[in-house]
Amino acid sequence: MIAALRGPIVRWDEDRSLLWVEAAGVTYEVLIPAYAREWVTARAAASDIHVYTFYHATERQPIPTLIGFPRLAERDFFRKFIEVPDVGPVKAVRALARPVSEIARWIEAGDVAALRQLPGIGERLAQTLVAHLRGKLLQEALLRDQEGTVETAVVDLRTDAVDALLALQFGRQEADRLVRDALLDRPELDVLEDVLRHVLEQQASHVT
Repeated sequence: MIAALRGPIVRWDEDRSLLWVEAAGVTYEVLIPAYAREWVTARAAASDIHVYTFYHATERQPIPTLIGFPRLAERDFFRKFIEVPDVGPVKAVRALARPVSEIARWIEAGDVAALRQLPGIGERLAQTLVAHLRGKLLQEALLRDQEGTVETAVVDLRTDAVDALLALQFGRQEADRLVRDALLDRPELDVLEDVLRHVLEQQASHVT
């Protein structure tokens, strides 16, 4: 299993989205999803590149394919994505025309119309993606596109908010859902009290 490659860029074919990377004297061809093309182009003149890879080969397609990602979290997202029925690696690579964080937010929000904008994703498959992945992509949805990390503070805030709702006699599943929806709806919330206030106000508005 080839998990990652680090080395100089030998060739970058942006039209075909194919990257050649030399590592330990061997040149590897890596398929890059459309959303990451600018990332590779920006590094084409650099001395080297570090790309996380997913190795794909099957009996029907014995020639191995390496699919590359700028960040480990994005490769992990890809692994979840291809576990959905009717989504294989080839279709998944084609579909990733938008940043991973954006696609994850669409799935978490159940936004089928937005998912249908992705190449090869129709109405039924968009609904399948939501059914299988909703609730599993919060960390990917919180990825910062510029710096490529999950905000630790945001993850801690989510944990604290869920714990606070549990103390208020909310069920675990409901607390997880309410906090997830609050952070997706209001990503600027960064204080525990504000998150709880938003959740409780939303709950009160549904009752009245």
